[in-house]
Parts: sequence; structure tokens; C-alpha cells
Amino acid sequence: MSKILGIDVGKAVVRAALLRLSYRKITLEALGEAPVTGLEIDAIRAAVGGLKADAMSIAISGERTFFRSIDLPTSAVKEIDNVLPFELESLIPFEITDAVFDYRMDKNPGGDTVPIFAAIARIEDVKARIEVVREALGMEPERVGTGALPLANLAGVMPEIEKPFGKEAPAGEAALPVAILDLGEATSDIVILRGGDPVFARTLSRGTLGLPGSAPALSRELRQTLAAFRASGGGPLAGMYLVGGGASAQGAEAFLSTELGITILPLPKPRLEGVTAEQEAMLPRFAKAIGLAMGLAGKARGLNLRQGDLAAARSYPFLREKIPLLAGLGAAVVVSFVFSLLAQHRSLTAEKEMLLSRLETATGDVFEEETKEPEKARSMLDKGPGSADEDPLPRADAFDVMVKLSEVVPKEITHDVLEFDVNRGHVSIQGTVPSIPDAQAIADKMKEHKCFKDVKISRTAQFSEGKQKYVLELDVKCEDKKKKTTKPSGTADAADTSSPAAGKEEEK
Repeated sequence: MSKILGIDVGKAVVRAALLRLSYRKITLEALGEAPVTGLEIDAIRAAVGGLKADAMSIAISGERTFFRSIDLPTSAVKEIDNVLPFELESLIPFEITDAVFDYRMDKNPGGDTVPIFAAIARIEDVKARIEVVREALGMEPERVGTGALPLANLAGVMPEIEKPFGKEAPAGEAALPVAILDLGEATSDIVILRGGDPVFARTLSRGTLGLPGSAPALSRELRQTLAAFRASGGGPLAGMYLVGGGASAQGAEAFLSTELGITILPLPKPRLEGVTAEQEAMLPRFAKAIGLAMGLAGKARGLNLRQGDLAAARSYPFLREKIPLLAGLGAAVVVSFVFSLLAQHRSLTAEKEMLLSRLETATGDVFEEETKEPEKARSMLDKGPGSADEDPLPRADAFDVMVKLSEVVPKEITHDVLEFDVNRGHVSIQGTVPSIPDAQAIADKMKEHKCFKDVKISRTAQFSEGKQKYVLELDVKCEDKKKKTTKPSGTADAADTSSPAAGKEEEK
């Protein structure tokens, strides 16, 4: 939600309109006006009063602005920012380096050229208007309009302006343009819209002062203006809206309709919330101030002369104005970040405790020793279950059998292996020794290996003179380490003492 302020600084009166933007709704907060009896600064302060806004928009006089319409080739559109300054420089009486400009391009040219409507003003004139408002209100405007162009922004709250008769143009035909005449006290501004976009604008040197005696001169200037528009390629008007201080002048609508030969249209009711009956009657007078404010509400139809160096200069005071807000937002971000870190730390701490508890349970089940220290658990894992002097996975294969056989055969006897067979853990060895006791001695030594089971001499026979043949059989079977079982305290003792046999042993 934000508040936007439009300030219409005229030669005789300053008018201000404050709007509040919210989701899909625009509310009229306040209207204020004050006559210019001395300094503009004092009139601006009086019109704005105590109204506070987040952003504001103003306009310079159309008398200080050059409005130009030119046609550019469609091939130059991509480089328009580079081409347009050279085209405009030949149409103004001062150097383009001393000027600031803004433009609108026809959205549907339909030809080999693209119509461009531009507004050009001297940089010093725009700076002077910005300085006056800054000195009066202590903040700089974000937009600077010119002449009657801000009235194009009224389409944001009065969409009927684009379609005065409530219907679209026939297929294949362009919509008829409409004019908005801001009839001021000392001067008058007119803007002609086609499809809601400004295509022609002019500032007249006459207003309501001097009426009714000055009426013929005013109508003559208006006829010349409309003739100039038609000469530039514009067609007949669908009608004209009358706004400004002279909109409520008695007989103004009938006079202008008769003199100009066009229909004076009633200004559509704006789609603003919070408009009182008194304010509704004042809206035509404050139309330009509302249009200036609406230039800050989104996609503006009017032009903005705060461009180039003036736009860059605006950023520094704007940032200074927003320092308290930015500091508050920064503090909120920091606090949110700290709370996020604390929440994440708590979550990770809880997860760590859960994992250490699981580690303690796992080490107790596997290694029969509980620990929550990861390094100790890793060391226990490297060693494997069981004691340090016991191989956790005793193994033996054919090679181990041959190694053991070579170890147990005494060096003083001659021993030959005739056949060595291993089949699914059963080993059969046929060999020759000098005597049967020598074969039995070898078998007894083989029994010492913990993985050799059922070691025996299955048969013996005479092999040759001085040699006996024997067959040694065994099974390779390594038993896994048995886990120690913990009996409940007192269970074994109770069983022993309750047993009759145990009682008899005690008697003995």
C-alpha cells in the first residue's frame, strides 16, 4: 500500500490530489488547492498542507515545452534511442545537449514508417520546477510531466475516455481520437488521444480570465489548434472533454460546442474509492492533479521529462529519503536470518543426538561395547567384532592346508605327497613316509589347527621298500565366534540351588 501525490502548479492556482494504492483499488485520500498570490513555494505548501506521500509527480508549463510529431522508418525503430535525438535537434531552437525529452511510439503503425510523438524541454526549466517543489515540500518528484499530457493518465481510473460511446471501432478502422481541454485561468492546454495515447498537444495563451470578452479569441485559437491537428494527418474528433478551472463556467460547454462544431462529452465517473459528493463535483477541476498522480500508479500514458541526468540525480535524494525504511527492512532481514540460523541449529542438534543414540545402540549390539564417540566406533569397526587376539573371521583354504602340512613334517624324515584333493571343505592327502608312526605323528600335528576337524589316518599300505603309503583325511571348518549371552542376575544361581543334584553335591 502506498500514497501518491499529484501537484498541478498553475499560474493562478495550485491543486493537489492524494491517492492511496492498494490491491485492485485506488482510493481518493484528499484534494487541496491554494491561489498563487505570491511565491509558488507558499502556494504549493498551502495546497498540499499536511498531506504525506510516498511519491509525487508534477508538471512544467506547456509554454516551456515543444511538442513534435515525426515519422521514422520502421528499420530505425531498433536504434530509436540513437536516431531520435538527431531528428529532434533540427526541430527545436536550441542544442539537444541542453534538452531533455520523452516520446511515445504508435503501437500499430501499419506502414513503412512509425509515427513518433515527443515532448522536448530545456533541462534548466525542468530543474527549476524540481527545485521549487523540493524547497517547498522537502522531497523531489519522481515524475515531471508537461502541459496537458498528464491528462492521458486519467484512463487508469476513467477507461471510458478511450471509448466515449461505449463501443470499439469497427474492424479495420482506427478509433476516432478524442480531445481533453484543460481550461485554466490564464492559459489552456489541449491533448488529443488516439487509443488512449497522446498524439497531439498544444498550450493556448488564453484561459477564463477576460471572459466573456475574450471568448472569440479563445475559440479562434482552439479552431487553429484543431486545424493544425487535421493538417498533421489527424481525422475528425469523436468529441471533447472539458476539465480544469473553467470546466464549471456557465455556458462554456454550449459555447465551445457551437464554436468548434464538436460534441462536448461529460467526464466519466472515476473508479475511485472514498469519493464524497462534494469531491465528485470538484473532480473536473482536479483532473490534471489526479492524472499526475496516476502517472505513478503503473503504466503511465503521459510523458516523463525526468530522463537522463535528471533521472540519475533523482536517485540520491530518493535513497536518502528511504534510508529509515531501508534500515528497518535490513534489520528485519537480519533478525529473520538469525532466527533461521537458531532454528536450523536446534534442528541439527536434535538430529545429532538422535544419530549418536543410534550409534550407541549399534555398537552395543555388534561389538558388545556401547559408545557415542564416532572415532572410537570407527576404530572398533576396523578391528571388527571380538577380541584383539582373535581373528573375527577365521578362514582356511587348500593353501593353508599345504602350509600347515609342510610345517608339521619333521625335517629328518623323507615325505612325498602323491595326491592332494580338496572337495567342498573335505581334504584327502595321499603321501609316503618311512613308517606308520611317522604318518600318525603328522596327523596329530595337523589336529592342532583350529579349522581342521576330524583329522584321521583312514588307511595305510606298503608302497615300496622302506616306504609306507598313507591316506590323511580332514574337514576344513572354521567356527564363528559365539556371542556372549547375558543371563539375568540370579538366574543361574537359582537354577543351581533348586536342582536336586546341586543339593546332593552340597551334602557331600
